[in-house]
Parts: sequence; structure tokens; C-alpha cells
Amino acid sequence: MSPFHREDGGVMWRAHDSRLKRDVVVREVRPPAHLDGSDLPSARLHALGEARSAARLDHPAIVTVHDLLEDQGRLWMVTELLRGLTLTETVRHLGRLPVHWAAWVGFQLLAGIRYAHAAEVLHDGIRPSRVLLTEERVVLTGFGFATPENMPAPPPSPYAAPERLLGRRPDQASDLWSFAATLYYGVEGRPPYPADEVRSGRTGEPEAVTAASGAYGDAGSAPEDASADRPGGSVLTADDRGEPDPPRKAGPLRPVLEGLLRVDPERRLTAEAATALLVELLKKEGIAATLPGRRTESPLPPSFTK
Repeated sequence: MSPFHREDGGVMWRAHDSRLKRDVVVREVRPPAHLDGSDLPSARLHALGEARSAARLDHPAIVTVHDLLEDQGRLWMVTELLRGLTLTETVRHLGRLPVHWAAWVGFQLLAGIRYAHAAEVLHDGIRPSRVLLTEERVVLTGFGFATPENMPAPPPSPYAAPERLLGRRPDQASDLWSFAATLYYGVEGRPPYPADEVRSGRTGEPEAVTAASGAYGDAGSAPEDASADRPGGSVLTADDRGEPDPPRKAGPLRPVLEGLLRVDPERRLTAEAATALLVELLKKEGIAATLPGRRTESPLPPSFTK
């Protein structure tokens, strides 16, 4: 095995699976780094349950988990190895996505999120660096690492729902807020709250570093350094935040973004309503709004994902 990527203190390894006869990614599943020692035993049990839940997911918009391994009390997740660019990297190259591309990316992602929610699996960490654009697929990585209930909330992030910053447990509504914040970043080229951009830099999240191979695997497609997602550092707290800055470049995507980014979870659009709006937008652009498959006719040019 050879290490090729680090995230949240963990190392992702590129390996060859002799049974599958393909290269894969291996990552240790650890409790969230922000938990203290008293929380660790129950957090480890939670991590095992989350990893098993992630392994049951089978959807083209979700990274495939091939296997779970336990060795001397340590849990490892084996996932598919993917080639492409994260949304973070893509926006850094292009400035922002054209609206119809963003709508197509959003439709694919939301299909995967709805599938996971139907299986009672939450993500609790959706952000641009965990969205991978390949030649054929839009893939959300990072399932299996949700923060346990009744434990400290994750460090502040520009893509965390306001109620998560107040310590409320994750739910489908908070995942949808993070999805919308990620899509907002894609089409606007910045996070939903201007102060996040000022304090954290343009993306509101850490720099992404591409692996030399251009390949990515599970739980985050770009390394996560620290400061942008930690308290005291770089992002607004829930008490600082009002309503997000209205999108200015989203055009017909604006109703989707504004509907999902409402601060009050009870007033947010449902996933079904957001999907209907995306489908309508894509049809007007002449883009097939079909459920994602392993091979889809992407409206993104080949150079867009390389």
C-alpha cells in the first residue's frame, strides 16, 4: 500500500485488491477528531455502525464501499478508486460553474442523497471537496463518518447547517442545507455567507491538493487542513449568521438554493420539491433529467473533469 492523501488527521492509502483485481482506496475509520477521551468508546461503536451503513449504499452518485476490515480493534474501509476533480478544484480552475452544469451536478448529487436518506443514512459533512466530478459520474464521498448523536457538534464549517453549529443533531434537513451550500459554491464561486469568504479564503474551506495520480477514493476527495473548519479560526458561528447572502449568478437555480438554505429547517424545501425544480430547469436547457447510471451522458465537456 502507498499513502496518497490525508484528511482530518487520517491517511488514505492506495492499494491493490487481489480479489477484485483492481486498485482501491483504504482508509481507517476513526471517531471524529474533535471528541475527547470520554466519548471515544461509544464513538467507536457509532463509527462501526456508520461504516456498515455506508457499505450498504449502492448508487452511482455515492462512492462504492467494497469492504470493511477489522484488525486489532481498528476499522478500515475499502472503497473504489476514482479519477477526476473535486468541485473545489473545478471552481478554482473555472471561477464558477455555468448554471446548467451546476443544475446537472446538483440533480445527480441530490439523487444520491435522497437514496441514502431513504436508507436512513445521513452524511453530515457534505462540502465541495467531497464532490468528485469524473468523466461519467458525479460522486459524493465521505459517507460513514457522521458525528454521533449526543456528542459535541463538529467544528464550524461554511457548509454546516446553522442548527448544526448550535449543537442540534444531524438530520435530513441539515444534509439538504449542506448540499445547497455546496451547490451555491459551485454556481457562485464562494460560500453562502460573505464573512466565511473573508475569514477563510475564497472557498471557505481548506486548500485542496491533488494526488499525483489524479485519483481519489473515500471520505473526502481533497485533504482537509484544519483551520478553516475549526472553532476560533475562520468561520462564522450560528449566532453570527442571519440569512445567507442571496445568490447573484444562479439565475433559474436561485429558487432551489434559497429554498434549501433557509435558516429555519421547518421552512426549507423538501428534497422532492428541490428535485422537481432541478428537473424543470434541466428540461428547459435540453438536458436529460434521468436518474444517474454508471454510464451517463454528461453535459460536462471531457476537459472539465481532467
